[in-house]
Parts: sequence; C-alpha cells; structure tokens
Amino acid sequence: MNVRLWALVAAAVLAAGWGYGHTRYLAGWYAHSEKVNAAAEQKKGRAAAAVQVTEAAAAAASAGGRVVYRTVYRDVVKYVNNPARTVCQFDPDAVQLRQRAIDAANHIPGFDAAAVPDK
Repeated sequence: MNVRLWALVAAAVLAAGWGYGHTRYLAGWYAHSEKVNAAAEQKKGRAAAAVQVTEAAAAAASAGGRVVYRTVYRDVVKYVNNPARTVCQFDPDAVQLRQRAIDAANHIPGFDAAAVPDK
C-alpha cells in the first residue's frame, strides 16, 4: 500500500508540474503574440500614413493633369476628324499643340514620372 501511495503522490506532483508548466508556456506564448500583433499594428499605421501622403500628392498631380488632358483632347478632335489625317504634314497649330501638351506633361506639380521627351 505504501508503494501505491507513493506512486499516486508522484503522479499528482507530475500532473501538477505539467499543468503549471503548460500554463506558463501558454502565458508566454500569448504575451509574445500580443507583442507581435502590436508591432504589426504600429507598422500598419506608419505604412498607412506614408501611403496617405503619397496618395495626396498623386491626387494633386492627377487633378493638375486632368485639365491638361481635357484641353488637349478638345484641340486634337479637329485634327482627327480631318479627312486628310493620314498625311503626315503638320501645320504650325498642330506642332504648337503638341509642344504645349509636352510642356504641360513635363511641368505637372508633384508628378514624379519620367519626363516626356520632346523633339
């Protein structure tokens, strides 16, 4: 009977030790998980702020560029509807229109794309 009592006490101590160790392990795991999630949330916030600044600059550049595209579109229509449009001789108005479009595209404030090459 003495051996059974010792075996029962040993099993109870091992079970209690395993339970305590498992509880501490889970507590550490959850603490690490919270730390990683907090770091990811901070990184996401910083990335969102950086994207917001870039999107604001892109929206301003896009808004500046839309006016140029509308102006160019109105003038180009009269050349496209011309029956002799396949002839590659441009009058001074067409050359001036092209140069104005290139100058406008190269000087859109806040736009960071490469410049359009002019002739």
